[in-house]
Formats: sequence, structure tokens, C-alpha cells
Amino acid sequence: MSRTPDLEALLGKTISAFCGNRFHDPNANHSAHFVSHVLGFNFSFNCREYLDGKQEGGNIRVHEIFAHCPRVGWWEDADERSDLLVFVVRRDAVDLARKKMQNIPQKHMGIYSGGLVYHYNNSRDRVVKQTPADFLKRFQTLYAGDQALFFGTYPLSLAEPAAKKAPAVARGDGYAFEVRLEGREWYGVRSDIPESQEFLLGVELIQPAKKFHGLCMPPQTYYGPVYEAKAYAGIDHWAYLLDVTGYCESTNRFNVVNTYDRAQFTFGFYQFAAHTPRDNLILFFRGALLDEEFQKLFPDLELRAGRVFHIAADGTATDLEEQVYDAKRKEYTLKHFMNYLNPGTTSIDPEEVLNAARLVWWANESEECARLQVATANEILRKKFAERYVEWYELDGELDIVCAIIADIHHQGRGTKTQVLDALSADEVEPALLDIGRKNYASRIATLKERINHWRAAGTMGEKRYRAELNGFTED
Repeated sequence: MSRTPDLEALLGKTISAFCGNRFHDPNANHSAHFVSHVLGFNFSFNCREYLDGKQEGGNIRVHEIFAHCPRVGWWEDADERSDLLVFVVRRDAVDLARKKMQNIPQKHMGIYSGGLVYHYNNSRDRVVKQTPADFLKRFQTLYAGDQALFFGTYPLSLAEPAAKKAPAVARGDGYAFEVRLEGREWYGVRSDIPESQEFLLGVELIQPAKKFHGLCMPPQTYYGPVYEAKAYAGIDHWAYLLDVTGYCESTNRFNVVNTYDRAQFTFGFYQFAAHTPRDNLILFFRGALLDEEFQKLFPDLELRAGRVFHIAADGTATDLEEQVYDAKRKEYTLKHFMNYLNPGTTSIDPEEVLNAARLVWWANESEECARLQVATANEILRKKFAERYVEWYELDGELDIVCAIIADIHHQGRGTKTQVLDALSADEVEPALLDIGRKNYASRIATLKERINHWRAAGTMGEKRYRAELNGFTED
């Protein structure tokens, strides 16, 4: 959705007409809830999360929507020719400089369009319209203290036609970025640096059958810094196993972001995924939050007792490492972390694009980002061999190529432990392993084989064997 819908057609409707997640409590304040469903604000905290629903969620907190607006101000400073969000709250409950509204019970919001405010009247349980003056007068009577009106521009996904720049969005004292859509390509720029160069974030991808809508980096668009195994000789032969999978994931590009699949957000040359507890992208964020520059990219995140927390504008802390059970997939995921990075899978959200911009910029500009990606990937790979693969398979003495294929199978998730065991007992182990998942992943397997043959021809792989007692590789 890119423009305000026909608000007149919504008059008189109850919240049940908008929310498919059954959050219809007549005693609740549905002002933010109504606005969010109408305009597509599904970032956290939304009704789907609140009631563990199945349908697209709508944010249910006025102060959180206020914090997401690219620009806010006193109503008297608003451009009343534009469609805007309008907020009413006690005048001293808002800090405009920090774009922060206190999370007090008495606050309300609506959509301003054509000289009128369309909002959800909770006492009448329906959508109504009023002039801004009457809107303020109503809540001046209902609420305690001196109320005031504030405006907010729509969050990014609704702010401007596609080819124009969206307003810069900054968090606290952090770096500021602007993003724009041109055709199907998203671009970002550091807006707090004069004459900063624009960079590609990704290409819009829609998969209707899977109900996925997000960003991807097709191979033909790859650019930027590349992981070179030889540059990381300090991690020994593991550097080449990382290279093999990294080449399959991203041709070893440090800046690749994808947000279109069930992980909701993956990043880097090794494609760290957001959904896995105690693994992948959350480990990268733990390390990155020790870096001062990364803290400026994500100033609303902090480490508490070694865990990643999100600190909302009102000071509320959310543990992004809390494991939430996904009954549909029968697995635990980092739902809060996933939704922080990418609030919804059926649309491209403002936070999703801006988080991509922050990470892509850091990968393009920072050697520390590359170092940390490699250190995290190496830690993950070595730990899986030491704690998992050695117990599952008799790998002691196996060629590095066999180990590399097994690591790639499990990294992508295209095969099971049983399938790998069967392949290891075959007469020709390498072809048997490469055949796992061929029906659905022929292209991936072809790329894997190509990279292995590259290092085999160079004399780098095919000569060393895994030694379980060392959790490393030695000459045959």
C-alpha cells in the first residue's frame, strides 16, 4: 500500500472488520490498532504477537507508531495539505527532540486527510471522523491534564511514491540513513554525511505461493567486499571450508542481505539467519554490539548479561534472544529478533529496509564487519564439528572435501542425518553426498561442486583429512 485508502468507506465499522487476529476487546484502546491495519503498520508490538494470531498484525501501541514516524511535530506546524498521522496526548508527555512519547494510558491517534481526522471511537466502538479542533476538544474533556495535538508523517512504506527519497530516519544519537525504491531496486545512503555515496540494498522479491515478500540480492547484482580464504590463514584450513559454503551462499560477498524467506533476515557472506537460537545472526550481533560504530548503527540495542536486548523509546527492554515455540514448524525460533529486523513477511517494511541499509553500509565500509563475520562463521563451523558432526558421523580421517560437503548440506538444510549416514556408507562417498537434495537444489549442488573442484585443481583441497582429537585438519 502506498497511499491513504478511502477513509470515508471505513466510517461506522468496528475493529472486527479490520483485525483477523480476534483482538476485538471493547475495553481496549483500538486507535493505534485501527490505524495500523488500515495503513499496514505491522511492526512490533502488534495484535498477531499479542494473541498469537495467524493473520497480518497491526501495531497496537500509539507511542511506538509515534517513534516510527520519520518526522513529528506540533500540530500547528503540520502541512495540512498532506495526509498525516495525528496524535493527542498530554502536552508534557512528548519529547519532540528525541521523538519520544511516554507510554501513558491516556493517548489516542487517528489519520488526518482532507481536513478531517478519522479515528476509532472506543466508547462507540466504531470509526468516526472529526475536525482537528473537535478531535482535540473531545480528548481535552476526556483526559486529565492539558492535551495537545502532534503530527507524524507516515512511516517509510507509505511516505512517498516509489521513485522519490523517503525521509531520513535516525535512532537517538545513531547514524541516519535515507532509502529509496527505483523500479524493484532499493537503495540507501548515509544522510548524515555530506555527499555520501548511494548503495544498493537489494531487489524486491515476491513469492505469492509462500506468502513471502522481501529483499534479495540476485547474483547478477552482487558487488562490494569479498571474503578471501587466503587472507584468513590464521584460522587454518577452516578458511577453505567457510569459502566453499560462502561461495554457494553469496559468492563470498560480505554485504549480502536477504529478507524474503522463513528466517525473515539473513546477512553476510555466510548468510547468518535470524531465526536460529544461540546460532547464526544473533551471535554476530552479540559480537558487533561490542563495536562503537555498530552501536551507532543500532543505538536501540544493548547487551545485558551477554544477551541482545531491544530498548524501546519508553525504556521497555525486550530480550531478543527469548526462544518462542513455532507450533507450525515444530521448532523454537528467535521470534522477537526476527520481528525486530523484519516485522512482516507479506510486505516490505520500513524497519526491514532501514536495518538492511545499516548492515550493508557497515559491510561496505568496515573491516571490522568482515573480521567479525569470519570469526563468527568460524566459531559456528568448528563448534558444529566438535559437538555435533563428530558424534553423528565417523569423520576421523575423512577428506576435507567430504567434510566440506557435509557442512554445506547442514548449513543449507537440504538433507538429514540419515541421508548423510547412508551416503557415507556408499562405495563412492563424494558423489553420494553431492546427490543429497538434488531434486530441489540442483543449482546449489552444481555451485558447490564447482567450488570444490576449483580448490582441488589448485591443490588446496583433497589432500588434508579431519582429525577429531584436534578438531582440525592435517596432511594425509
